[in-house]
Amino acid sequence: MNKYCVLALLFALSISGCSSTPTPRNDATVLEHPDQFLVIAVQNDTHSGSIHVGSTARGYDAGNAYLQSARARKLLRDIARDYQLQSVQSWPIQVLSMQCVVFKPVNNAPTNEIIEKLQHDPRVMLAQQLNSFMTNTAPAADHSIRDVQHTDNYAALQHSMERMEVIGAHQWSQGQGINIAVIDTGMDIAHPDLKGRIRTMRNFVNGDPSLFEMDRHGTEVAGVMAANLSNHAGITGVAPGANLVALKACWQLYADRDEARCNSFTLAQALASAIELHVNIINLSVVGPDDILLSALVKRAQKSGIIVVGAMDSDGHAGFPAIIPDVIAVSAMEQPSEKHVNTITAPGRDVLTLLPGGRYDFSSGSSIATAEVSGTVALILATPHGSKLNGEQVHQLLMQSTETSATDKLSSVNACLALSQLMNQQGCERKNMETSRAVSR
Repeated sequence: MNKYCVLALLFALSISGCSSTPTPRNDATVLEHPDQFLVIAVQNDTHSGSIHVGSTARGYDAGNAYLQSARARKLLRDIARDYQLQSVQSWPIQVLSMQCVVFKPVNNAPTNEIIEKLQHDPRVMLAQQLNSFMTNTAPAADHSIRDVQHTDNYAALQHSMERMEVIGAHQWSQGQGINIAVIDTGMDIAHPDLKGRIRTMRNFVNGDPSLFEMDRHGTEVAGVMAANLSNHAGITGVAPGANLVALKACWQLYADRDEARCNSFTLAQALASAIELHVNIINLSVVGPDDILLSALVKRAQKSGIIVVGAMDSDGHAGFPAIIPDVIAVSAMEQPSEKHVNTITAPGRDVLTLLPGGRYDFSSGSSIATAEVSGTVALILATPHGSKLNGEQVHQLLMQSTETSATDKLSSVNACLALSQLMNQQGCERKNMETSRAVSR
């Protein structure tokens, strides 16, 4: 085992079981220059050990450490020797029975040439570039509420909630008992509007809890999805009864801005963790290139019954994760109309949400719209009728409950209409009938 693997193992133990799978520290060069690295996976018939690694004040849950098989170790040593590669990070993905390794060419050879050769090597299950992915939000407009403290009730400013008729949907469901994996940056778990909403935290980027709680993008997404209801201050999330599983796979690029980056390795760890935790929904408010490893994990999640909701890019194009079949692809309704036919749209411009430090601000982009749709899916799944639906049926219900406003001609999913159709109730029908008539004239 080289020095990088030793450091990774020590770090995994030091954060005491933040996952049933060890979490290696991500080297700064890997985070900043992913084009210099490649990802290789080999068959790994893992078995779980019984090592108890303790607990921490951060609420990480303990579990078993998955081990790398002797055969996998030998394969990787031989591959590293044959292709002159240096192992930087190594991690077993138990749900796919593979050992996944980030390698760097020793002689700085072009990674694409090495990958092409590896793809024909029978010892290799998977070989690909270490891809980068970005969150997709835009700076807030200049609103007077920007950066205010938690001292008032801003429900009247939640125009996206009004557009989606979320409060009407709450008469039937608030998402109770539904677990949503937020694969994103970290989030402010101490924010008053997230109190009691965070079920589990895991950090696949670094071991710094203070940075975790200062991350903006994940805080914004979490607020839209599940901010507390009726706490006499702040805002209300689409599914205020849902539980959030905060899986940090992205790192914030600037202290005072939303932009964040992830890579194939960090996202793979988070996806595998979400599957192991048996969440109901995975929210991926990120966009990037098609990725073999991540696609395999998403399909594995779907096979296990998890509904995956993913963002389109700012131009309405589908990359990862939206391009994967049966992922609920989401675009902001205000974005360009070049979308494939099954895209779900929701408000994505100047949506009021949370900021770290108990603050609030408006945010825009398909990342926010994706969180709104994940929240709506949680409302659906929390009902007796919705709990029986598969991903395709949920997607169809969202399509059927999308309506176009006669005023701005923009289309958005309507949470109340979705729930009323599901429950065979009449609570939202009149408004939507009037909307349809207005559009048809």
